[in-house]
Amino acid sequence: MKDDKNPNLKVSASVAADSAFNQLGGKLSIVEKVGYGFGDTASNILYQAWSFFLMIFYTDVFGISAKVASFMFLITRFWDMINDPIMGMMADRTNTRWGKFRPYLLWMAVPYGVLAFAMFITPAWSQNMKIVYAYVTYILATMAYTAINIPYSSMMAVMTPNPKERTTLAQYRFFFAFIGMLLITTFTRPLAKLFGANPSHPGYNAELGYSQALGFQTTMGVFGGIAIVLLLITFLTTRERVNPPKGQKSSFRSDLKDVARNIPWIVIFAACIFWLIHNMIRNGMVAYYFDYVNGEGGKTLWTFALGALRLDFDQTTVFLTIGTFGMMAGVLLSTLIKKRFDRKAVIIFLSLASVVINAAFYWLPKDDFVLLGIVNVIWSIVAGAMPVFLFSMFADVADFHEWKFRQRATGLVTAGIMFAIKMGVAVGGFLGLYILGRYGYIKDEPITPEMVDGIKLLFSIIPAGFILVCGIVLFFYPVNEKLLATIEVDLKERKKSE
Repeated sequence: MKDDKNPNLKVSASVAADSAFNQLGGKLSIVEKVGYGFGDTASNILYQAWSFFLMIFYTDVFGISAKVASFMFLITRFWDMINDPIMGMMADRTNTRWGKFRPYLLWMAVPYGVLAFAMFITPAWSQNMKIVYAYVTYILATMAYTAINIPYSSMMAVMTPNPKERTTLAQYRFFFAFIGMLLITTFTRPLAKLFGANPSHPGYNAELGYSQALGFQTTMGVFGGIAIVLLLITFLTTRERVNPPKGQKSSFRSDLKDVARNIPWIVIFAACIFWLIHNMIRNGMVAYYFDYVNGEGGKTLWTFALGALRLDFDQTTVFLTIGTFGMMAGVLLSTLIKKRFDRKAVIIFLSLASVVINAAFYWLPKDDFVLLGIVNVIWSIVAGAMPVFLFSMFADVADFHEWKFRQRATGLVTAGIMFAIKMGVAVGGFLGLYILGRYGYIKDEPITPEMVDGIKLLFSIIPAGFILVCGIVLFFYPVNEKLLATIEVDLKERKKSE
């Protein structure tokens, strides 16, 4: 594709920019780091809505049983087994003037935002047709998430070749990811109450004072619009610089064969599954815990009023919000940690710490909100630091792949790990709802002691077990800082000789 007007001038400017970038040792500007971070704010708008509210939305608002919803989480992942690696290999083979991965942020921003909204619409249909609608919108939304997140995550490996700079980039990414999480955890329920306060709506509940169906869909429509804008900003402010070896040729079969022999990739793949099962179960149970164990999830703790605008922040929302601030603190803390310790040792320690803190919630007094909040902040700091190190390893695994097999397959390597993440979300969602159903949970039915105990286990002991397995798996990760330095030097030498 030819550039307009004066292509020689644009090429010269590009060469000058690359030269300055190389002289700085692969360091990125603040604008580019922030712009990249906005992309994960957008991604987390949908991901965190899945994590914190989709389970209880399906059972308590949309109106399908926990058992039906649980199998939907699981069954739809079979399509991802095909879709994710195809998306990764497509991205690896995409060639445009914007690069391989950035264009997908431009092309898929609007479908992503629209589907985030569509997934939370509650149509006035029969039960069977509502289940069909839930399946279709959930599958399409996960496909849009794939088409955004695989290229977006792959960009970390091609924006800079510097491993330390990638860790810094991961810090920016997750700081802004938690801003997306903050939007969801802090404003979803208050905005739903605000937008749903229409007594004429068929779903209006006089006891609650609003229509959950109207409130959730309108709130997600607003968030979907924000996501579209942020993805376009990421596209405009970032650039790809690390290219595959010249003359690289490969087939889908050979790429898949090489990935299957990439031991660091296999370890990260397995670890991500257990990490996300832990996240999905624990996060998905927060609303259930405060509604049915603590019993005061909807109790308003404080109100923000500005003229006609009134937002009520209930106990569940405050718990989620202080947890999000804890996670943001964990990202900032990782800046100090990364300078002093090996990433593998740090992430194993964080996994084990999460086991202890998470399990403690089973024994904490359910009505002591202050104590619950303090322990939640401690757990959140640990949980916030962990993905900074884990996601920076994704880019290292892509470099290891090129170093080992002489093929740059960033999209496929990332796609495999993103599939592991979505598999964790699926299995976590399935297990959370399935176990909840096994303990007898049915909306509007009396809450039994067995059900209360089941929710407590799902909020504490069960997710703690999965993060323990994650830490054990990461013990076998073979790439250390010394090997990374060797890989960086070797790849630079190869590119010079091409």
